[in-house]
Amino acid sequence: IIVSNPVDVLTYVAWKLSGFPVNRVLGSGTNLDSSRFRFLIADHLDVNAQDVQAFIVGEHGDTSVALWSSISVGGIPVLSFLEKQQIAYEKQTLEDIHQSVVGSAYEVIGLKGYTSWAIGYSVANLARTILRDQRKIHPVTVLARGFYGVDGGDVFLSLPALLGRNGVVAVTNVHMTDEESEKLQKSAKTILDMQSQLGL
Repeated sequence: IIVSNPVDVLTYVAWKLSGFPVNRVLGSGTNLDSSRFRFLIADHLDVNAQDVQAFIVGEHGDTSVALWSSISVGGIPVLSFLEKQQIAYEKQTLEDIHQSVVGSAYEVIGLKGYTSWAIGYSVANLARTILRDQRKIHPVTVLARGFYGVDGGDVFLSLPALLGRNGVVAVTNVHMTDEESEKLQKSAKTILDMQSQLGL
């Protein structure tokens, strides 16, 4: 499990240098970002964060993609939930939540100089899932080639993946709009551009 940043590129490097099968190499990716995302959505909707299912995918960084179309609250798609609770749907509010997630690490580093506790907890959660063969879905850095229209090279970025004792059991098929898929492909291109400079 690669944790150091830039986590997506370093996961690719670890895979290339280790010789391990691709299912045994993963990065912490957007697992922590997605937890923060769920918390902020829950706070906005005044519900328990454990009832929110939501993912951020792509690069762990500025080109990450919030998957609004697949968010659910207590098993109810978020748009239906907003309608039933008579909460106005404001796309800008949702985008602001995503930007808060992207900027949160910068904020923590600005305040105390480093991040440690939250990422430590997040990675412990990943290790627990693998060691106990819990087969839970986490958005982690995996080989993305062939998924969601991502082609053109061995690029590693965050996708919801089923984890177990053997590492990555499968990449799960979550719903994405055309816009979300395009943003994911753009995120993949950003990482590929960085990888191409390594000469591996």
